[in-house]
Amino acid sequence: MGANMRFQAFAHRSVQGFPRLPLWLGALVALLLYALAVWHLAPLPRPEQEDVLRVRLPLLLQVFQAGGDRYLAADLNVIRSATVGGSVTDGETYRIQAAIQLDAARLNPRHEDNYYIAAAIVPWQGYVAEAQDILRLASDARPWDMMPPFFYAFNAAYFEHAYDEAGQWAEKAAQRVGEPNATALRTMAAKWYERGDDPDQAIEMIERIKQLNLDAKVLPLLDARIQRLQGLKVLREAAARFQARYGHSPTRLQDLLDAGLLPALPPDPLRIGYVLDAQGVPQLALSRNGQ
Repeated sequence: MGANMRFQAFAHRSVQGFPRLPLWLGALVALLLYALAVWHLAPLPRPEQEDVLRVRLPLLLQVFQAGGDRYLAADLNVIRSATVGGSVTDGETYRIQAAIQLDAARLNPRHEDNYYIAAAIVPWQGYVAEAQDILRLASDARPWDMMPPFFYAFNAAYFEHAYDEAGQWAEKAAQRVGEPNATALRTMAAKWYERGDDPDQAIEMIERIKQLNLDAKVLPLLDARIQRLQGLKVLREAAARFQARYGHSPTRLQDLLDAGLLPALPPDPLRIGYVLDAQGVPQLALSRNGQ
């Protein structure tokens, strides 16, 4: 008998001589060992780890990784973005987060969670252009949903100070919702048009809103905004004549009266008034709440 056969025979006899435990007893022993390990490890300190983002794959690889399913690839991006904790202040994480949410919008522009998360986080971290692209894609893909154009309008006004664009998108949101929200959105659009750089265009836009607005209670407010913009036009024309006559801009509105260019300042039906900016150009004053 060779050495190998003698070893096998010895091992067989050893196994036969070892007492076999019942299955339930083996499971109980394993469970007790697991509980003992958990009890031992529970009080031990754990290192703090931030939920940071560092990797963003090209779109083609994202779809390949998801087994060719672009909707699954979009979901995975949204899940990655949602796992970022509120305490994270890492700039690179915000950059990657904006990028992967834009990827998700390109893969599935109808993804509701994606545009909600993007509107709540991305523009506030400085990535306004990415947020607007996500909202534009969502708005086109979800023609029944008023929220993407509403968020787009807010971002255009608050972050970009593009008030004419904000008014147009607020009107688009108003067309997707019933009353009283439609009236509120059109009133908001009128406010943003009023703050634009072109009073004539703002007046035209508010006149168009008047034709769409069926709420008679709002019409006097829209008329007051038109009158206010007409007063701004009068002031700007007088300021231009002042500049041509004296070679410099007025430093206060009273200068226009003292120069005889206006008999009186135009009335403001909203009683907020007008101001001069740093370049001496008349502007609409803002109310205390910034409107």
